Amino acid sequence: MSFESRITRLPRAFAPEVGREVLDHLPKLSPPLGELLVGTAGSSPYLAGLIETQSDWLQAALDDPDAAVAALLDELPNLAEDELGRGLRIAKKRIALITALADLAGVWPLERVTGLLSDFAALACDLAVKAQVARQIRRGKLPGQDDSDIATAAGMVVLAMGKMGAGELNYSSDIDLICLFDETRYAREDFTEARQALVRATREMSAMLNERTKDGYVFRTDLRLRPDPSVTPVCLSMAAAEQYYESLGRTWERAAYI
Repeated sequence: MSFESRITRLPRAFAPEVGREVLDHLPKLSPPLGELLVGTAGSSPYLAGLIETQSDWLQAALDDPDAAVAALLDELPNLAEDELGRGLRIAKKRIALITALADLAGVWPLERVTGLLSDFAALACDLAVKAQVARQIRRGKLPGQDDSDIATAAGMVVLAMGKMGAGELNYSSDIDLICLFDETRYAREDFTEARQALVRATREMSAMLNERTKDGYVFRTDLRLRPDPSVTPVCLSMAAAEQYYESLGRTWERAAYI
């Protein structure tokens, strides 16, 4: 079903003259879609900029937003490592734009809006951490691990907390992550080297998502919900985390996992 046929409401522009300028970039829109974009761009400078820069993609996406989003998410895992950062940034812009339009127009329910933003964040984290783990493997910094271990991130996991963990991300949310690794994947004598490599992978994953470039950024990431963040590394072993929660963890820290 097309986007236009599912519109149930239209936003009112606070600055309609600004909103009308974006229509120059999408000359083939029907009147209802044009009114939607005028109202959106006339009320949000951020979305007005996205409509202009992503107009070619948006024109086609409005024909079938669900298919456009699915295709966008399917393409990301196929990006080369040197293209991933930029690819995630562009995808974030497009996801934010189509989600905002579908939200404002009543095309998607709230659960679809926050769910899509959360699912995209999960995919972005997954791809970013695997790319950085792969880099550490190629550098020989993860003893006993090879290319076959990239799919499992060499025993590393990223837990989504807060709004992301609940599938409730909004447009401006940061993402709260706890990064752990399975220490049983490594021999005792390799533990320190492996932990150092996974700490580097975590920092580089966070930088890939956090860093602002000319293409924007993906997500602000917060790694401070991990056990005792003032003294622990950004990625710690599962055994250490379990011991912390059993002996020193505060009630709210344990409750956060429910």
